[in-house]
Amino acid sequence: MGGSVVAVTLSPADFTRLAGIISVLPEFRTVQGRVDFLTDVFAGSPRSRDLAARLNLDGPPRGVAVRVVDFLQGFGQDEPGRETLAVLINKALAYLGGGPDADCLRSLLAAYPFTTPPTADRPLSRWLGGVPDDLIDEKIIGENTLRFIAVLEIALESAKAVVRIRTPRGLGTGFLAAPGLLVTNNHVVGDHVAAEASEFQFDYQLDRHGVALPPRVRRFAVGGLFHTSAALDYTVLELEEAADGPDPIPLALTPVRVAPGSRVAIIQHPGGGFKKISMQNNFVAYADGRVVQYTTSTEPGSSGSPVFDDDFGVVAVHHSGGLLAEPATGDRHLRNEGTSAAAVLADLRADAPGIAERLTSWTA
Repeated sequence: MGGSVVAVTLSPADFTRLAGIISVLPEFRTVQGRVDFLTDVFAGSPRSRDLAARLNLDGPPRGVAVRVVDFLQGFGQDEPGRETLAVLINKALAYLGGGPDADCLRSLLAAYPFTTPPTADRPLSRWLGGVPDDLIDEKIIGENTLRFIAVLEIALESAKAVVRIRTPRGLGTGFLAAPGLLVTNNHVVGDHVAAEASEFQFDYQLDRHGVALPPRVRRFAVGGLFHTSAALDYTVLELEEAADGPDPIPLALTPVRVAPGSRVAIIQHPGGGFKKISMQNNFVAYADGRVVQYTTSTEPGSSGSPVFDDDFGVVAVHHSGGLLAEPATGDRHLRNEGTSAAAVLADLRADAPGIAERLTSWTA
């Protein structure tokens, strides 16, 4: 039994281009790699088992890619408003990040009437983790990674404040930073119009049994507080009051400069999918009063996520990644990057003191 009636049919040229891009992904070189890739693509889908059972992944990469694209184009939607072909394109885009192939995938998402929105992202080069040799030293071998088990409880409590954002233009991440106030990126929600048209989805995640929780949807409060900065790529907006129970405990913005070599974790909605945490290969490579650069893994759709120090204070708001210039030297490195919490708070104190007061006084 297939999905819904097909919503989108690619032109022969675009079909060939997409199959070609999929076939040369490193994950597509082996059968097991294809299984793992497509498991990641459709994680949490209500039709994941049906899709997996009907896909033949044996054979040369090009032929398998053609079969996969053709099958998903004919399968249609695995749930209302979600074309499986668009899910594949979004995930491949997340794996690629930047470059001509990624630009081609973005053009496909823009050219066809997919109801599945693209993830909100800035150009992101393919990221595999790891640290430059001159930064490794004894940090990997000799670092004491033992932590009190309470850290896991703190992480789970912190995760409740992280939300998936669905906008007319794509998907992103945000988090409660004070009662009723949500922080994300300017390039995710850049103005009142986008705020009013967006959904903010709490609990968009899998439980311990791999079952999707029912998300709690909130909207922007009509006439509510709103402030944004394109220069620092952050937005603060006010949510309507919750009608289905109390809000999670907000996450405190911590105006502390993290040191290179320290670790930062990120709770996020990578690819616009279910909530995940990245807390390995997560060293800070550079930090100043405005920018924090780190090796913590993210994907498009993670934009607007909280970047946590070891005490789960928010030290930055994640916004981009790729081959980035280090501000102090101008040298380019493959890293991810966020705006420091200190810079966000300083900007708010100057331009939106009422919001700054809300963000810094709620824990008192």
